[in-house]
Amino acid sequence: MTSTISHHTGTRIADDARTKEIAAEIEQRLRRADQLVLPLDETLDILDQLQQFELGRFLLHNRGLNGYWTSYIFRNTPAGPTTPMEHWLLNNSLLCQARERFHRFKEEIAGSVTEGATLASVPCGVMDDLLQQDYRGVEKFRLVGIDIDEESIGYARQNAAEHGLSEHTAFEVRDAWKLGVDGEFDLIVSNGLNMYESDPQRLTDLYRSFHQALRPGGRLLLSFLTPPPPPPWVAPEHAAAWEKYDIPEADLRRELSIMGDIVQVTYLNFSSEDEVRGQLEAAGFTVHAVRYNDHGVLPIITAVK
Repeated sequence: MTSTISHHTGTRIADDARTKEIAAEIEQRLRRADQLVLPLDETLDILDQLQQFELGRFLLHNRGLNGYWTSYIFRNTPAGPTTPMEHWLLNNSLLCQARERFHRFKEEIAGSVTEGATLASVPCGVMDDLLQQDYRGVEKFRLVGIDIDEESIGYARQNAAEHGLSEHTAFEVRDAWKLGVDGEFDLIVSNGLNMYESDPQRLTDLYRSFHQALRPGGRLLLSFLTPPPPPPWVAPEHAAAWEKYDIPEADLRRELSIMGDIVQVTYLNFSSEDEVRGQLEAAGFTVHAVRYNDHGVLPIITAVK
């Protein structure tokens, strides 16, 4: 395996017959399961609801998110009415906390918006992280979006045009492990890629690729997921640890039912802070800061070349 991509379909799932096949396969698996987070009839009802809206269908087909749907969640401005399940995903699930971290990323990036800077987003998705910055005080700057998904690059180009920033942007369809860039960027932002990769050596190799692409003194902003505690109904002694996630138990049960029992998402690779620090340092970085949210979860790490 030389690259990581989060999906194998386009953004729009038009194949209703295939969706029904996938749902039937999931239903058979659920009926055979020895243990589910929610009762079987409730789980099957959720499976049915996930087929009723595009984001739900994308999750069922791909067991993860692409750039378009990640942006859809972070922006949270649906063009039309949402189903109750889609509304819950956008406003009550743990995806809301990923949205909160995205906005903290934007705050961190703002300090790098300086005259002459070259900022890169890897993988860029639709590149909201860089394109939603305020560039009114600078004239010369360059924004580089790199993603292995050609469709995401297309959405990013469209997004740049909508922000009036096309002349400052460049996009590349490229494997993050093989950037082939030497000392070019002042800042690299990488929010989410390492959540799809569990091999520690591959992660170190990824960070080494970032290190090579940065100029001396350049910064890397990186997210990672720390291992969550066991569910409070499984290990009541860890119930207090879930308070950091600020999610009621009923919503947590629904979250784990959807992402675990039904979808079986592939993007949940967890790493401790010590593990990420070690991998970054092995790649040549110096870790300058690790900032968690107000509750002590969802960190952003700043490393310097």
